[in-house]
Amino acid sequence: MRREFAAVAAAVTIGATGCFGFGIATADEPPPPPPGAGAGGPTPWGTPGRGYALGGAHVLGIPYDEYIMRTGADWFPGLDRQIVDYPAGQVQGHTLERLFPGIGAFGDRVAPGLGLDGPSYGESIDVGGPNLIAAIREGGPGTAIGLSEGASVLDDVQARLAYDPAAPPPDQLSFATFGNPVGKHAFGESFLTQNFPVGSVVPSLDYRIPAPVESQYDTYQFVSAYDSIADWPDRPDNWLSVANAIVGLATGHTAVAFTNPSMVPPQNVRTTVNSRGAKTTTIMIPEEHLPLVLPFKYLGVDKNTLMELDKVLMPYVDAGYSRNDNPATAPVTVDPVNGYDPAEVTAPATQAAFGGGADPVSQLLSGLQYVLNNPP
Repeated sequence: MRREFAAVAAAVTIGATGCFGFGIATADEPPPPPPGAGAGGPTPWGTPGRGYALGGAHVLGIPYDEYIMRTGADWFPGLDRQIVDYPAGQVQGHTLERLFPGIGAFGDRVAPGLGLDGPSYGESIDVGGPNLIAAIREGGPGTAIGLSEGASVLDDVQARLAYDPAAPPPDQLSFATFGNPVGKHAFGESFLTQNFPVGSVVPSLDYRIPAPVESQYDTYQFVSAYDSIADWPDRPDNWLSVANAIVGLATGHTAVAFTNPSMVPPQNVRTTVNSRGAKTTTIMIPEEHLPLVLPFKYLGVDKNTLMELDKVLMPYVDAGYSRNDNPATAPVTVDPVNGYDPAEVTAPATQAAFGGGADPVSQLLSGLQYVLNNPP
């Protein structure tokens, strides 16, 4: 029964949006953030050169190319950005067609481009992996950057290159994932890895959970606290924590791509080193308020009230994550001063593509208006 529930939940959770666990113990004392973190300056992370960028699922009304070009821009400045194309299908693909035969053709008649019969998650990654490798071989040194489903493409490529004698040298390539749907990180792990064992196929995605691979390349994992896709509670019997994480999908899963170093406290940066000498750095980025509280901000509730709501709810929400059992090592997950507002960090990309205002309602309406005015 749990597997059936997990399959349905995976479809809902993954479909609502548009690295590896190496088994190496985290250092007792988390390292300080890199130069520039906490001050908004550039970091020394990543490999200079090309920025091989892959976005999440193609979702109608999302400025896809604009999002890809801005993903991680404040973390990896100065890269020569290149969009790596792949099908980027998700739950709007084969899953709905299987559950409701004929819905794909119906969707194409009602709203061409809706993609209700498009490629699945697994099929998309099977195409994206070779495409990214081809781009790297042609473009040379750089940093591969993947948001959401794009992060799974990066996982696939790291596995393909792990023991490939023709792979680029470790100092010529690095990887950065944002909101990895199949990631284990220093503070927790994704929904899928908690609910599906290695080797099992997630039926809603046509995707087989990969085994951990020790990559020879440095990897940077960016996680928005409480994002249900990348940061699922490891005590899912805590329903308040689960509810907060589901809302966290809407607030932080995509918006994490537009954060910057000034938003991250030192204890939220953890680095491990695997047997091949490659570093994996996890960066957990706090939001301004709990996801359950943040919508009240957009309804006009004052800051002090929001902070009081955070104070009341956080002990219950945080009880769903074992990382909080030891306050001395727990990350900061809500920061009303430096934490990010998803609407604010997303607004520049949305406005650049669609125009309109910066508030969430205006962004949504601008996207809908663009779709109506520019049918696929």
